Amino acid sequence: MTGNKYRSLAIISDCIHVFDKDGTPSTENHIFCRQIQELASRFERTVIVCPFVPLKESFVISRYTLPTIRFVPLANVGGSSIKAKLGIVKIIPAWLKAFKKAYEQSDIVYLRMPNNLSIPAFFYFKAKKKKWFATYTGTWANYKGEPPTYRFQKWLLKNFFHAPVSIYVNEKPAVNHLHKGISPSYNEAEWMEETVQVKERMERYTKAGISKPVFITVGALVPNKNQQYILDTSRRLAEEDFSFEWYIVGDGYLKSRYEAFIQQHNLGNYVFLAGKKTYEQLRTLYRKADFLVQPTLVEGFGKVPIEAMFHGVIPVLSKTALSGEMTGNGKHGFIFDVQDKDALYLLIKNLLSQQETFAGIINNGRNFVKEHTLEHWADTFIKQINA
Repeated sequence: MTGNKYRSLAIISDCIHVFDKDGTPSTENHIFCRQIQELASRFERTVIVCPFVPLKESFVISRYTLPTIRFVPLANVGGSSIKAKLGIVKIIPAWLKAFKKAYEQSDIVYLRMPNNLSIPAFFYFKAKKKKWFATYTGTWANYKGEPPTYRFQKWLLKNFFHAPVSIYVNEKPAVNHLHKGISPSYNEAEWMEETVQVKERMERYTKAGISKPVFITVGALVPNKNQQYILDTSRRLAEEDFSFEWYIVGDGYLKSRYEAFIQQHNLGNYVFLAGKKTYEQLRTLYRKADFLVQPTLVEGFGKVPIEAMFHGVIPVLSKTALSGEMTGNGKHGFIFDVQDKDALYLLIKNLLSQQETFAGIINNGRNFVKEHTLEHWADTFIKQINA
């Protein structure tokens, strides 16, 4: 491909895939699908080694459309139980066979860590002296409760990789082969598509203001995403007859608990568990929302705030490693402390008194994310590996 001295790419990832009813490779990780297809378009051919599971009716999937991508399907294994760990041991021979295919069918390998699959992949391709590069998609700074295997993989990447590694940090890393990375969702054309909608939004805020704010939260319904904090805040707002709508997008094992909380506290007219959404359905909700609220306890790169700012939605984020950068330290968003049960409640109560600043905040956010596109992300990798 033009501008790329490597012709073929192999990708090692634990992102779960399925074959749709027509046999087309697909995944529920819509962002992964979009990112990989953008990167693969810079190569003549790409092979992806990843786990596949049977298709379920409940799945909301994105399909791969780039014809130059091929897959090496693996069984999906992993977990914290002894049985799950034994399952990993049993499948290692199949992993090694898949790595051999990736080695033979590629000029360069891309590891996406952290995951169980990438640990043996690291040692396999290290022994083979294969050209490679990597992304660590989790939180780079160590944190309480972090799995030991995550820290081990960061240690490997920092000390023994010696090739470009993209990580999510505030400042440029001191180690030369580590690079400050991003995790984009949208392309340049989609940034342009939102221009008219965002302009109309800013004019509406300036002229009429917001009388009934619409909030959106996106993420799996799991403890780290901390949606319970949102439900507690919503209950307090509803008790004061504060008019609002809140859409919680995502699915997970805490869904039934959250449904029970909403019913118990009569929040059905305020809070809506929207479930999993396709890429287009999520864009529709972003266009409806005024604020994105993320109360996460630990966060890697804030791809969700980036998505929101593409649409002119103002991010309101918990205090994590990259929340300052994602909000421009107040220039294009707000930060609150989830350790303070009153923080988000008070911030929301105060937000509507700052409406004269919203147009500027939105404009700042749009300028910020203009450099966080899929094209920029893929081109950055090509520059790094060519160097």
